[in-house]
Amino acid sequence: MIPLNQFIALVCAAVPRFQAHAPNTQQESCILHDPAVPLMIVAGPGSGKTTVLVLRALRLVCVNGWMPEQIVLTTFTRKAADELRARLIEWGLRIKNHLLANPPHPTPVGFANWLDTIDINRFVTGTLDSICEELLTTHRDPTDPAPVLVEGFVGNGILTRHALFPNQVHNDPNLDAYLTTFTFDGTAPANFGEKIGICRTFLDRFVHDLVDLNQYQGAASHPQARQRLAACAASYRQFMAGGYRMDFALLEETFLQRLQQGRLQRFTNGLRALLVDEYQDTNPLQEQIYFTMIQQTGASFTIVGDDDQSLYRFRGATVELFRDFQQRFVQQVPHQPQPHLEYLVENYRSTPPIVAFFNTFIQNDADFLPARVQPPKPQIAAQRPANGVPVLGMFRGNVNHLADDLTSFLWDVFRGPGRVINVVG
Repeated sequence: MIPLNQFIALVCAAVPRFQAHAPNTQQESCILHDPAVPLMIVAGPGSGKTTVLVLRALRLVCVNGWMPEQIVLTTFTRKAADELRARLIEWGLRIKNHLLANPPHPTPVGFANWLDTIDINRFVTGTLDSICEELLTTHRDPTDPAPVLVEGFVGNGILTRHALFPNQVHNDPNLDAYLTTFTFDGTAPANFGEKIGICRTFLDRFVHDLVDLNQYQGAASHPQARQRLAACAASYRQFMAGGYRMDFALLEETFLQRLQQGRLQRFTNGLRALLVDEYQDTNPLQEQIYFTMIQQTGASFTIVGDDDQSLYRFRGATVELFRDFQQRFVQQVPHQPQPHLEYLVENYRSTPPIVAFFNTFIQNDADFLPARVQPPKPQIAAQRPANGVPVLGMFRGNVNHLADDLTSFLWDVFRGPGRVINVVG
């Protein structure tokens, strides 16, 4: 293993991209942070959060001596998961090969044998859904069938045939009145396809938000519509369970249940570290999965996110879980230390005008302030030079004027004579 104070130098020597641009002070603090203390990283846009997550995982291997298969890294999209895994393998192999060619002096006994045992390809990476599916398949009890994952169009077909039609959703005026609250223009769904989409969102949110359906049905407003949706959820669940079918929400719910029942010990017994990217897009069900893993294993826990980049509320994400992470973690995992907070604010992606516009826009949005981590992270600092291209914005009093003027602008630029814009400042 490598001493902690030598790890950053090792990374810079082994990986070409860090020879010109070594991790900055903020990134280094996150990478080298004590794994025994949970770490919350609030990372601004373009601040190198994926770099930090990957190097922290590799540090746990090189410094702490943990095996890659004992470390789980999860992120929100498949594309991000692929990028995470690609960097782990590329940088991990470069570090391993560098150590083989340049062992430390004096060389510890068994150093070469230790390096031989490290298989960089065995990091557990992916979206939480993909990891749940893999573990429910490979770590299931012999009597448990493997899950049959149902996606998209097929799932909506099952929902329609086995839940919506049997429960008369297609001709219920009470439900139509309730659903007007959840359409863009405040009117009833324009067609049955739109109604399916809204009902699907309800059923997913029932699961992701850990909704008590008895309490939901007992609310004073729209009781008949609520009862109808709860009945649809029950019918849908019954049919899906019959063939061990699962959509993504039910897959995560089943995984949590198996964790709580102690039926995934082949996985949890070896878990040493859990690193979660894009935590601002986590929902309550996923949070319970993460907290249950830490409760059962005492694994090192690192989360990375940005309260200013919560994009997936429509899919159940709850930015308040990230905002209140430190308090929620202490309440639900009381035997662990208080999570330590670090900020990443040096932007390496955008030019200074873009960064300045972002800082102004975020800080002037009073409606968003309650959703931000406290104290708020410092202003993002641009690290790239300016290129002379200004930020172009278009603001109108209503959406129709904005649509008309934006369409006209795009037409002039791409099909017409172009536009001349006078830049002030």
